[in-house]
Amino acid sequence: MKPFLLLGGLALIAISGFGHRALAADLPLKAPPPSAAPVAPTWTGFYVGAHAGAALQSVPDWSFVDPNQLPSTFTGATLSGDSNRSGAVGGMQGGYNWQFSPAWVVGVEGDMSWTSLRDHRLISGLAGKNGSFCSACTMQMSGDAQWLASVRGRLGFIAFNTLIYGTGGAAWEKVAYSAVGNFNQFGSDQSASSFGAVKSGWVVGAGAEWQMSSNILIRAEYLYYRVPSETATAAVCSGGVCGAALAPETALPYQYTWASSNIQVARIAASYKF
Repeated sequence: MKPFLLLGGLALIAISGFGHRALAADLPLKAPPPSAAPVAPTWTGFYVGAHAGAALQSVPDWSFVDPNQLPSTFTGATLSGDSNRSGAVGGMQGGYNWQFSPAWVVGVEGDMSWTSLRDHRLISGLAGKNGSFCSACTMQMSGDAQWLASVRGRLGFIAFNTLIYGTGGAAWEKVAYSAVGNFNQFGSDQSASSFGAVKSGWVVGAGAEWQMSSNILIRAEYLYYRVPSETATAAVCSGGVCGAALAPETALPYQYTWASSNIQVARIAASYKF
């Protein structure tokens, strides 16, 4: 009798388990919770950062002109020197980007770079308008760029989380100018001028900026600056006596001209986007 009771109990348990599984199979399944869609990075926002790089400055000939017309005055001189000067640049930049479509960004940026572009030129010997030649006369001129600044617009498109852009706008250059002429045929006469000037020009360029994270931007860019020429005049003096009071041939001040400069900059930069 007991074996039959045991077999019956096992049968009831099996039937109950099968029915439970069948009932569970008939119940509707719950859908898994949807996974959060990845948020596409945005370029919109303010940013500030720092940059460093190298610069190459190309400056055409400088000139010295004696406007006096007496036979003993000079014919003038050209100071060519080296046409290309290289140096370092470093500074800070800041701006704002607006991503106005899924793949396009427009923005505005301002920057300032300290530079080490120095240009010094010297010639010995000056020819006179009467055919003479003063071998002891010298002329030296300098134009040292101290900083560059710009305010530029930027327009670019996004590819592989990288902004490929063009840029352009207004530029400024601070230059320390100096000129010293020694004219020994008049004794110890000298004409000298030294001053600083902020020159305004323009700049264009292009670059690529990678959004390393939602807040960190890394870029490499090229900029081309064009800054106009500068002219100064200085009287010839000796012992505190200048111009016509010194000699008839020095009545008009001498003229010095630094030609317009072309500066190419290649730099890398890192910025923090707020």
